[in-house]
Amino acid sequence: MIQRLNKDTFDDAIGEDGYAVVKFSTKWCPDCVRTEPGYKQLAESLATTARFGQVDADEQPDLAQRFGIRGIPTLIVFRDGQESDRLHSRYCKTKAQMEEFLKAALQAD
Repeated sequence: MIQRLNKDTFDDAIGEDGYAVVKFSTKWCPDCVRTEPGYKQLAESLATTARFGQVDADEQPDLAQRFGIRGIPTLIVFRDGQESDRLHSRYCKTKAQMEEFLKAALQAD
């Protein structure tokens, strides 16, 4: 399940123990729309490893600014509430790119 996050729910969603993955995107971005089905599949297949969330950067500009989102889509992996890795928009255009990134980022200890 992918939780839609906003400024009121974000910190609670990522602040728990373990991993959380957040995708920053918008409705009008072609790459965001194209990667949506793959992100949903990854959220299902990795549900035992991490919690998954999504932030609409247009609807939540304060969160996008807080995390320095310069391009979309961007994936951020949080571990125990702290950012541990990031996949910038240039490298976040396919499910395969997201999957490769997440498999590495969620294994790091």
